[in-house]
Parts: sequence; C-alpha cells; structure tokens
Amino acid sequence: MTPVRKSHILASSALATIIMLAVGNPASAETTGGGDAAPSSAYGCKSLEEIAELQMIEGKDGMFFRILADLRLQHAFTDQTVDHLAAMAKALEKNGTTLIYVPLPTKSQVLPELVPARASLYGFEAGIATEIYDDVVRRLNEKGVAAVDIATPMRENNRNGFGEYSFFQADFHWTAHGADIAARAIGDRIKGLPAYGDVTPVRFDMKEVPPPEEFSSMRELLQKHCISHVPTVTAHTYEAVRAEDASAEAGSMDIFGSGDEATVALIGTSYSDKPISNFSGYLEHWTGIPVENYSISGGNQFGSILSYITSREFQERRPRFLIWENPIYNNLGQYGGAPWAEIVAASLGECSAPVPAKGKSENAIEADFSATKLSHDDVILADIGSDVSRKATFTLTGADGTVRTRSIERGDRLRSTGRYFFSLGGFPDGSFDKVEVTFDAPVSETTTLSICKTKTGEQS
Repeated sequence: MTPVRKSHILASSALATIIMLAVGNPASAETTGGGDAAPSSAYGCKSLEEIAELQMIEGKDGMFFRILADLRLQHAFTDQTVDHLAAMAKALEKNGTTLIYVPLPTKSQVLPELVPARASLYGFEAGIATEIYDDVVRRLNEKGVAAVDIATPMRENNRNGFGEYSFFQADFHWTAHGADIAARAIGDRIKGLPAYGDVTPVRFDMKEVPPPEEFSSMRELLQKHCISHVPTVTAHTYEAVRAEDASAEAGSMDIFGSGDEATVALIGTSYSDKPISNFSGYLEHWTGIPVENYSISGGNQFGSILSYITSREFQERRPRFLIWENPIYNNLGQYGGAPWAEIVAASLGECSAPVPAKGKSENAIEADFSATKLSHDDVILADIGSDVSRKATFTLTGADGTVRTRSIERGDRLRSTGRYFFSLGGFPDGSFDKVEVTFDAPVSETTTLSICKTKTGEQS
C-alpha cells in the first residue's frame, strides 16, 4: 500500500467517524450535546466550544484542547510538500548543512489519555491521530529528509517528577519537560548521522532557574469563561550552561574557544522561541553543539525559515545542522510554490554574478534579459544591498509589450533581509525581455540582480 493511498484511507476513516456519530448514533449525540447536557467542568467553565476567537474543550486533569488545531485528524502534508522538503535538504547538503525536520505533534497526539470522550463528536480518534503523525515522518524519511519522530517519546514519557505534562494544561505550547524529551530524540537522531562524525561535542549542563513570567493569550481567553482559576502557565525552568563557561568563572582556562566548531541553527515557531520551555538549551544539552536560535513567534509556517535562509548571515556562515521545527497542523502548501522557490534557491546559493542594471528611479533598478536564456527553474535574486527593505515588486515586460507584476513582502514579524528570490516557475521560457524591481527603500550602488538555480543536478 502506498503512502498516498494510506493517507486517503485515514482521511476516509476520520470522515466515517464523524458520519457515524452524527447519523448512526443519535442517542450519544443527545446525551453529550451542548447546553445543560454537556459534561460538568472542574473549573466551572461554560460555552468553551462556542468561543468565537478560539473554540476549546476541557479534558481530564485540567488539560484544555483547541478544537481546530489539537483535535483535527487531517493535516495538509501532501506529497508535493514532501518533495519540496527533499529538494531543500539536498540543496543544503550540497553546501555542508544537514536539514533536520521536526514535525511538532498536537496535544492530542501526545496526551490522548487526557482527551475527553466528547472529542469524538469532532471526529477525533486517538489511533488515527497517531498514525497520521507517523505517516508524515515515514514519508519524509523515505524521501531522504532526516525527520524526527518526537511524538512517540513524548507520549511514552509525558510527565516529569514534578507532575508537569509535556504540554501546559491551559496553553497549547510545550513545557520544559516536553521540550527536553523532544530535544533528546533529536539529539539521538543527529548523533547517528554521518555529519556528526567529525563533530567535537561540547558539554552543556542544565541549571534550574526561576521561571520567567509567561503570558498566555489562550489561558486569558479561557479564564473569562471559567469561574475557578484554570491552571497557570508555569513550570520548572532550566538554562543550558556551557561547561567551560562554568570553569572560567572558577578561574580555569577556556580550552574550547575555536571559531571552527560546529553549530546548529534552530528555525521554528513560538514553541522554539519561549524562554520558559528553552528548547534551544535542551538541544545544546543533548547534541553537544552550540545552538543559534532564529525562531519567530507569530511567524507562521515560513516566517523564521525565510527570515534566516535569505539572510546574508546564512550565506556567509552556514551551520552544520539546520533544525526546522513546525507544528504538524501548519500547511506548508498554503502559498503554493513561491516560498519553496525562495527556500531552495537560497539553500543552494548558486547565483550568477550581478547582471548589468541601471537605476530606474530612486527606489527601482532595471535590467535587460533579452539575451539571457532563462528557464522556469531559475530564480531572480533582487538584493537591495542592506537590511532596510521589506518589499520588492517585480515588473516583467515581454517583447510584445505584455507586462506582468508580482510582489514579495516580508511582514512585520519577519526579519528584513533586503534579499528577494523571485521564481520564474509561472512564466514560459523567453516570455519577457526586461525586469524592473521596485523596492520600498532607496536603491544604491550595492543594489544588484542575479540569476540563481534551484536544481542540484540530482533526481528527486
């Protein structure tokens, strides 16, 4: 059975569950429906499933689940997405960086025993939820992407000695315990890869520190609908302390001070960005490699990766490993192929010397491409020359006078790199002669246009 067919079967099973509950078992729906028939809450919570901003459901032991994100069974992880990640991995590997992709599981995939029976009304079934996660990891690894299953170890060790679960009860993020278990699984996987063979590990010890104040929009919204105080978003917190740093404080010499040591670049979402969980610190502890954290809260699925991979910093100093954490419910196909063209072209970094261009206006430059043989696999890199720009508009003019306009914009939460990789994938070969790029900031003599490749020369 192919992975594609299996995914279809799983999706059909989830749909069948919903149909049976809604049609074939009306008695169950009546006894567990809304209003007065709904189960009582341990915190006096009311109408959680009807909150417009974020529908929630109360589980066991004070664990609250988001209905849409935490209980869903269908996740948009297509074969095309797998192929895009495989192309990215190959492009990075060609320049000495190994991609580690970490699909972050939902609360329900890690803590199915705390999901209330009422969740079945929304189609949730624990076995299917687990198999869908496993299927994503399996398909990625079959395509050559080093994807790490962190759901299984988090499920098997989902509570620490202090009684803290892998996830906060009244928030959707993982706790330090969850981050610890996930980081250990990632560390084990990295240590088994060929790229780790010439790494000289550095010892990082975990030291308990006072937990920082943690604001949770989910808990704040939840509390408005509950009489008693719901669980606070706090936990035992730790920081990673490099061994020679502690020795230096005691007067010992730093024997690790080499600028050539391996590094890890962590790319991720708010899960990787929260100090209270300190995922990056646990990665240092379990991998023995210093981690530079480029994660962005609120950047959605592509915010942190585009911010980092298009930066001059990445091009000039590539990490040995790039860990990309992304919640499994994030749709990596949501914006089509444009983000992937940028990611793969920047990962490969095979760009031509700047093509001759002239200033068109204060904020624009123009180049003649009539004599250049471009293909739909090529990408135009527009580099304003600094980090001041967040938007570039490409105006393509054909020999027949046809004008096409496209824009690339970095939102406020993203890092502004001033570098934009514009894919020619939607244009027929030879369909334009002239390209004008207008930035949202003045151009200078350092502003350039180049042609970049997206193919590694290998078959996908």
